Amino acid sequence: MKQFALSALVLLSSAATQQVLAADYGALPGLRPSYPDQWQHSEENPLRFEAGLRYWYAVGQQSSELGGDTFNTTDHSHIPEVHLRIDDDFTSSFVKAQAGYAAVVSGEHKAGTNAPASFSGGHIGYVGGDFGYMPFGNDAFKVGGLIGYQYLLDSPDRNRLDVQSIKGLNVHMLRLGLTGRANIGDFADIEAEAVAIPYAYASGSSAEMPFADEVRPGGIIVNRSNTEASGAMYGASGQLMVGFHPTENLTVRVGGRAWYLTGPASARYKEWNAATPNSYLYSDTPLNAFSLLRYGGLLEVTGRF
Repeated sequence: MKQFALSALVLLSSAATQQVLAADYGALPGLRPSYPDQWQHSEENPLRFEAGLRYWYAVGQQSSELGGDTFNTTDHSHIPEVHLRIDDDFTSSFVKAQAGYAAVVSGEHKAGTNAPASFSGGHIGYVGGDFGYMPFGNDAFKVGGLIGYQYLLDSPDRNRLDVQSIKGLNVHMLRLGLTGRANIGDFADIEAEAVAIPYAYASGSSAEMPFADEVRPGGIIVNRSNTEASGAMYGASGQLMVGFHPTENLTVRVGGRAWYLTGPASARYKEWNAATPNSYLYSDTPLNAFSLLRYGGLLEVTGRF
């Protein structure tokens, strides 16, 4: 009887041990292993960071039409930019942000049939961010959508002391679009985005337009003008970048970017009195053919970790 009891106790202890091992998923062959304690930081589902600098050589154009005359400003700007991107492979999502401000601006104004007038200086800057979701594809290629916001200050101007009232155009943009990334082995990648801007609110002033003296009713002579505008706009933007990975943690990219905005707006046309620079003539009018265009090449150096 004692021998039977000892045998039963050994069998029960063995069965209990097997149950404990089975509860630890992976101790027995054929069972799925348990979740790691730090699954969100595991090698299978990492967070990936990119941060770096870009240089954008950008050509900008402001265009409008008033009273049958066309007013154009074209600038050539050198814009340094900082950027950050965080990818979460576990959720196939990312966030990114960027900000840039022109270091050098030069260009020319053209008002109606007057000869173009050159200028240097101005304020061109932007800041914004996007949230993206790329659920389609595989490790080599992924595609999805994004939603974001961008603020733009577009004020190329000569920065003369007597035209400090120039505020530039301030634009708040909603961004909705498609984005994709392709990895070419371990040595290169391609990034692309095509974005619609269904709504953008613009307010402020266009660049100052100098022109030859003209006589207005009452004998007042004017020689400069600008347009104070406000209204809703819409448009699109796109960007394409090709990257090369000289080291595991360094990426060098080249590519291009463009954005375009247009839309109906109301305007106050302001002309300077040549005899009294602080006096103005105003006229309120619809602003026709109002548009903003900026495009150019990009060079990027980015750290990856």
